[in-house]
Amino acid sequence: MQIRLASENDLDNLVPLFNAYRQSLGKESDPIGVREFIASRLCENDSVIFVALDEHNAVGFIQLYPSFSSLHLKPIWYFDDSYVTPAYRDRGVAQMLADKAMELAGETDVLIVRRTLVDDSTSVALDTDTGDRNIYQLLASR
Repeated sequence: MQIRLASENDLDNLVPLFNAYRQSLGKESDPIGVREFIASRLCENDSVIFVALDEHNAVGFIQLYPSFSSLHLKPIWYFDDSYVTPAYRDRGVAQMLADKAMELAGETDVLIVRRTLVDDSTSVALDTDTGDRNIYQLLASR
């Protein structure tokens, strides 16, 4: 399993993942809209996307948005989007993605990486691939 920074060359692999992620949270399929959104994020460099690859197949992602904390007077990475395909859950992929996000936080001297809080139990369930702990808890426990 390889976890690496996504680029515009990964767009064809990312679109189905992001579309499935959105559908898992009750949104309608919109591959065209997803393609435009992800292409814009990658082109404008206003988020960071790490993709999990098994051979050449994308099986998961985590997306981070840069921001700032007035309280801590430091930059932060907001972790808001992550997804692992059902066939690859319970294989540690979410943990590997979380580890990569934490590595980025360390490399960029960012105080925290945290998930924006959502009131959606489906999101928490989808992020789970290491027992009953979700990625937010994994990141927060570091």
